[in-house]
Amino acid sequence: MLQILPESQADILGVKATGKFTNQDYREFLIPHLEDLIQLHGRVRVLFYLGEGFQGWELEAIRNEPFGHEHKNNFQKSAVVGCSWWLSLEMKFFTPFLAGEVRNVSRSEISEAWTWIRE
Repeated sequence: MLQILPESQADILGVKATGKFTNQDYREFLIPHLEDLIQLHGRVRVLFYLGEGFQGWELEAIRNEPFGHEHKNNFQKSAVVGCSWWLSLEMKFFTPFLAGEVRNVSRSEISEAWTWIRE
């Protein structure tokens, strides 16, 4: 399940993920929000918070997805908060597909991640 975090503003989108990140979450929730922000601001900054009980994502949610390729240069900064060591390794695989800066931080560093994303 995904939800927009209240700290989201202007070109910054904060999203919290709990449970399993599904193909439906990706296509019907995340992509429309990102497309709207990109349309308004051109480049966006995203903080993706992996909440307690996050169980990973369905491969279908990200496989063969043209959105990331089409909008690679529209991401100024991306922070992933709450990565386990294995998820951090997986995120390193996706980092080359984003033109902007990407950081992976622990849940205890959420305040620092928001500060960085806003800079």
